[in-house]
Amino acid sequence: MTDNIWFPTLNVAAHYHADFENGAVRPKKVDEMMSVAIAMAGLQEIHGKPYWIQGVSDTEQSPDVRTMCCDKPVGEAAPWCYQQDVEVVTYTTYSNHQTLPEFIATTKLAPATSYDALTTVLVNVQAAAPLGSEAEWAAVLGKTGKNNSVLVLGLINTQIPLYRLAAVHPPEAAVDYNPYELLKKQGYTKVAKWSLGTKLRESYDLTEKHCPFEKFGVVCRLP
Repeated sequence: MTDNIWFPTLNVAAHYHADFENGAVRPKKVDEMMSVAIAMAGLQEIHGKPYWIQGVSDTEQSPDVRTMCCDKPVGEAAPWCYQQDVEVVTYTTYSNHQTLPEFIATTKLAPATSYDALTTVLVNVQAAAPLGSEAEWAAVLGKTGKNNSVLVLGLINTQIPLYRLAAVHPPEAAVDYNPYELLKKQGYTKVAKWSLGTKLRESYDLTEKHCPFEKFGVVCRLP
């Protein structure tokens, strides 16, 4: 763990809009973090617990984003927490000659890729495409010999906005939601500071002044 500061999904979403009000161009990593934040809002609803996010500097090359979630602590023991590396890939109109499962099998899960089994692949769908059946995902990704978790995120109604998140590999659940309303309802707002081997049951800092996009040279616009 190279960075011990983890931001709640609501914090990432708030800074995504506030920090670029002056028309500044968003770095690619910022858009990737926002895609992960929207996806984590859905996972928070499915799993009933918060996820934290941190961006990964380009100097590390991989992954794009890291997330963290924790089990509820038992007794006085520290909680058991899980770090996930998330690789974001965008499915566009240039990709739709392939189905979504085929696209993942030939890109992020292709034989030449070297992501470890704990890396989650998030497919940000930017073009009309059927999700595909559970059997199709199992058949296509089964041939890759890789067991990476795959999430599919797509905007299905631009007016609301309404997103659909589907955990397709392994198959778990799908949920439709307005991420902004959902994040407010969930109310996870605490910045966490987790360090490897910590014995603390909770590690929050309500006075934390760092912002989620600072490492990409972005100036914080929120207090």
